[in-house]
Amino acid sequence: MGRFPCQLLVDLPNWLGDLIHSQPALAKLIAANREGHTTLLAPPQHRPLLQGQAVFLCERPPRAGPLFARSLGRYDLAITFRHSTRAKLLLRALPAGEAWASCGRGAKLLGLHTFYVDRTRHQRHDFDQALVSLGLVPVNGQSSAWWNRAPAMPRGRSVVLLPGSLGLRAKRYPKEHFLHVSQKLQRAGYAVTLVVGQGDAEVGVWLAQRGGGALFPPQADLGQVMELLAGSCLAVGNDSGLTHLAAAVGCPTVALFGPTSPARTGPSSGLVLQAPHFSSRGWAGLPPERVLAAIDLLLGGDLHDHPGTGSISTAVGR
Repeated sequence: MGRFPCQLLVDLPNWLGDLIHSQPALAKLIAANREGHTTLLAPPQHRPLLQGQAVFLCERPPRAGPLFARSLGRYDLAITFRHSTRAKLLLRALPAGEAWASCGRGAKLLGLHTFYVDRTRHQRHDFDQALVSLGLVPVNGQSSAWWNRAPAMPRGRSVVLLPGSLGLRAKRYPKEHFLHVSQKLQRAGYAVTLVVGQGDAEVGVWLAQRGGGALFPPQADLGQVMELLAGSCLAVGNDSGLTHLAAAVGCPTVALFGPTSPARTGPSSGLVLQAPHFSSRGWAGLPPERVLAAIDLLLGGDLHDHPGTGSISTAVGR
């Protein structure tokens, strides 16, 4: 604990899912430095999620480089939760007494202190070695419960579908399957809201036009999305940042995994459905009926009991 309290800067991830999975490690750093001064460096779109902490928020512009880093002033200790070369170059240019980054991507050549990332473990453990090196205890399995959770609201019969996914398109469960799931939910008396980002708005528009639910404004900020999720009785989505956010704010969640591993990036709570033999079968191994079975399990059998929904098995694999 000799490094704390201090002037601390934490450079946070660009991706929403990465940010959520880093929360347990970040919470430990903030707690350790409660008598010091902590600055969080994050992209502007994440500000609504980070407000309300006893920290200073600094927006990091896209492609921020050494010139931006030098404008930040001096810190006793800085650590980046990003693994990119760009992040390490930014850290190298930052006036800091001690700067930490993950191994690789030129970190040692840049003169940074480095920590090892065990990629066989869940992503929330990526910073365990850094924590130990700084005199703190590792995450040790803590979940990514979002500390700035939206106020509790009546959950009613509101379901959120999260059919988008930035980056790897193969992570998207087929939109036709989402449509089938949505129509079943609506026939059972649930109000379905579709939430997508501006980068994948087309899938939300496609579903809304075919009666797959009401489209939440794609330009809404993450604070508004968080409030919606916190007030919903269920969320169903791909391996995406929004699905991880749903689980982190306590919304019962069904996460659909195809090419990615839930052992590495699974949500903090809820049910995970993995499409079997995805490399050869794609999403064929995870039909909508199996997704509906998982939904029915979280809804306490409501779909199963509702007239017209048909028989739904509640055997859910993980």
